[in-house]
Formats: sequence, C-alpha cells, structure tokens
Amino acid sequence: MMRLTDKNAIAEALKAGRVVSLHVGAAARTDERAARLAALAREAGIPVRDMPVKGRGPIEAVCNDFEYATLESLMDAREESGGLIVALDHVQDPMNLGAILRTAAAAGAIGAVIERKRSCDVTPVVYETSCGGAERLLIVKVANLRQALSTMKERGCWVAGTDERAKDVCHDADMSGVSVLVMGGEGEGMSRITREECDYLVRVPTVEEFPSLNVSVAAGVLIFETMRQKRALGDKKRGGRV
Repeated sequence: MMRLTDKNAIAEALKAGRVVSLHVGAAARTDERAARLAALAREAGIPVRDMPVKGRGPIEAVCNDFEYATLESLMDAREESGGLIVALDHVQDPMNLGAILRTAAAAGAIGAVIERKRSCDVTPVVYETSCGGAERLLIVKVANLRQALSTMKERGCWVAGTDERAKDVCHDADMSGVSVLVMGGEGEGMSRITREECDYLVRVPTVEEFPSLNVSVAAGVLIFETMRQKRALGDKKRGGRV
C-alpha cells in the first residue's frame, strides 16, 4: 500500500481509482482543497476516516501500490499516437525519477521505461514528487533496458540517447522523429551497452567549462524540445504555420 499526503497526488490517485481509504485531520476543516478531496472520496464510496495520528497534515490517502504497464501495451499506444517515450538508464534517486515523470506528463509524453535492477521504483515519494504525473503515463519496468530498446526499434521506434559529450545539440538536431528519449542515470550517465542501442546521441547546449546538469533538469530541456519539434512537424503536415 502507498500512503500519500500531497493533495495533487491524491487527486490523481482518486481519478485513477487507486485510493482505498482517506484520513482527514482537524486542519481539513479549514483547508478547502482537502475538504473537496474528502467530498470526492465520499461520492466514490471510499471510506473517509479521522486522521489516526495528530500532526500529519490535513489529509492522507491509503492507496493500492502503483501498477506498471506492459511493454506491449506501451508499444501499441505509441503506434496509435506517435507519442514520446522516456527511457531511464538506472535513475536511482526518487526525487529525480518523480521530477522526470512530472515533466514527461506535463509535456505530453505517453510513457516511461525503467529497469528493475539499480533503478528506483514508483514509490510514494516518486508518486508525490511527480504530483501524480506518474498516473498520466504508461510506466513499464523491464528486466533488461537494452533488450527493451531493441524490441522498440523492431517496432519502428527511433531512439535518441543523451550524452554531454555528444556532437549534436538538441536544438539543432532533428528530434521530430524521436520515439524514445534515453536519459542516463546519476553520475555515470548512460551505460555503454545502452548507448550502443541508440540511433544517435544529442546533448543540452551547456557551456564548455561547466557541462554537467542534474538528470531531471536535462530531461526537462530534452523532453520539451523533442515535443516542440514533434508538434512543429505536425503543424507543417497540416499546412499550419510553425
């Protein structure tokens, strides 16, 4: 079970039908958002109880654990929508993972792929850091990321890896056809075998004297640039102005 206290995350969990019970404290009486969430829970037939422990905030939701999608379902969704998938090569910090999922959801990406080993799961911290954005994505957990990338390429995906040493800058490269954007983990970046599965590599245009960026910040730049180019290409195909 997951326990959530972030109101945005609780709202998304309620929409997804993941909330089992809701606990409200005395502070909920003067917290309009918490009171509204409690009312929504009651309407959905979800038990709403008094907070068992004082000082834990106005509201807490007890939720079922996060449910992962299958790679097959993610591929079907991509083929239907042409959307972007973010693949994460051993991102281990829950705050980073949550921030990346929040960005991916806000940008309109359709899903994310993480590896089982040496990677962070979608924990309550991740879910809350994503502000419930994890609920807006198809998130797949795979045994082997390289193998998953190979499978996605067989299904017609173009894979762009991110590396601060890459020759091509993301704003200058053609990212409009990218299906999968691969981000490396904290510290080591992408592994060699993951890099070998990428069709090409791009980087964020940082200054030469200080090229390093936090993975969640780099992901934000690259995800939004990729989505910008995809939308611009769509406008061109429809005859619109870019």
